[in-house]
Amino acid sequence: ISIFFCGILAPFAATAAMVEISGMLAYSTSDFDDGYHSLQRRYTAQLDFKFTPVSALEFEYTDSITKISYPTTLGGYLLLPTRQATTYKDKIYSFNWVQNIVPSKWILQPYFVIGGGRMTRVVTVELPDIPYRQESSQNVTTGTGGLGVRLFFTRSMAVKAEAKTYVPNFQFAKWKETQMLSVGVSWTF
Repeated sequence: ISIFFCGILAPFAATAAMVEISGMLAYSTSDFDDGYHSLQRRYTAQLDFKFTPVSALEFEYTDSITKISYPTTLGGYLLLPTRQATTYKDKIYSFNWVQNIVPSKWILQPYFVIGGGRMTRVVTVELPDIPYRQESSQNVTTGTGGLGVRLFFTRSMAVKAEAKTYVPNFQFAKWKETQMLSVGVSWTF
């Protein structure tokens, strides 16, 4: 069996040592006239093992926080509006397939990502004016999908931009709920 696998993997031996390490950050905030406020922040660390010049397996850790607050009367139960604040804290461990669309020698390299992993989500709902706080947690499998581009400044250093979504239970129809554009740097060796 080992001779069989060595024969299959022999053509990839020259590129088997390629590794890419990346760090990415995303941040956004919104304020609207009706009192709605949202804030999102996402940190991502990635380790890619390139087994061909255009394909890689990626191990990824993402720490994300989303805070949303808005005035509410709780469906008419309160006479005066109060602020409701909802916070989502996500920790995601994923294993992804990364596929370059162009050869690895190009300076500008678009790619797509698809995979899955495990997400731990802590949801906190608060009414700060009323002493009310409810917290719940979920551990679910998650689907990962996205598009990105690398711009190499040297043979081993690049700036990356990536639009990615994490969807609980592989429900890709809900991709808009957790999409975000991240920017970062990567180092290939």
